[in-house]
Amino acid sequence: MIETVQKNKVDFDIMAFVKQVIPFMGLLMVAILFEVLSGGKLLSGRNLTLLLNQAFTLSLGAIGCSFVIAQGNLDFSLGGIVGIAAATAATVSGAGLFVTILTAVVVGLAIGILNGSIHAFFGIPAFVVTLSVQFILRGLIVVVTKAGTLPIPFYMYSVDNTPLKFTVLILTFLFGYIVFEYTKVGKQCKALGSGIAASIQSGINVKAMKIISFAIVGSLSGLCGFFSLIRAGAASTATGQFFETDVMTALVLGGMPLTGGSSCKIKSAIIGSLILAVLTNGMVLWGINEHMQQLIKGCIFIFAVWISLDKQGKEFVK
Repeated sequence: MIETVQKNKVDFDIMAFVKQVIPFMGLLMVAILFEVLSGGKLLSGRNLTLLLNQAFTLSLGAIGCSFVIAQGNLDFSLGGIVGIAAATAATVSGAGLFVTILTAVVVGLAIGILNGSIHAFFGIPAFVVTLSVQFILRGLIVVVTKAGTLPIPFYMYSVDNTPLKFTVLILTFLFGYIVFEYTKVGKQCKALGSGIAASIQSGINVKAMKIISFAIVGSLSGLCGFFSLIRAGAASTATGQFFETDVMTALVLGGMPLTGGSSCKIKSAIIGSLILAVLTNGMVLWGINEHMQQLIKGCIFIFAVWISLDKQGKEFVK
């Protein structure tokens, strides 16, 4: 009996170790593959800067979305938040850099609180709420931009620089890591993903935690909207498109289980974002067109979810 228990424990430890290693191995293999296929262009100095730009906003969104996914929820409004935050920030960009940043973050925060409140107080599944909000926001973006583009003052282009982005990314990751791993917010988010009933019995304020998690991802999506704005130099109806699917794909590739729970780790956001950025950049260098890239990403997402999904009947969407 004891030997059986010990064997099961060893098997479990091995499986846990394998799941931890797979994302790192995936990043390494994808990087090697496209370094070879691109003839050494992938890891060139110029392209590494481009990779950072591609992974930057993706990482910010993934860090925020980790809090929602840890609860076993999904947020399909991220792209809409990025787009409307960029559009509204562009309309006030003449008032200065601080006002522009603040507007983007506050807009994202407000929409995140709205998502969380509707989900928490009306009991509507999060994916239904956020998908509906996504459609609403996409319509509002067309109205705000007047179906065109909203440019920003030329001096703001200087904010689009690698040292600043790297600093923001490190600070955001440290914030996310500390809150996710060492505070009651992160611990209770993971507890909700493990079981709502047990969380309620433990005294967790479920409604408050749901609102907080959506507020976090909303704020960071608003920040992504600002950096997308200065990167492109203008906001348009296309700003933020497919951002939510890219974020979820990145998290899954990084080893984040979409069913939530204690196995969720914030490092999945960074690793997965790097994998997806290398994959996307590599496909561009290899000459694969945008439509085929979306097809490949969709197939990879399905495969990654299948690998990470709990096959023992755990709820996928709460």
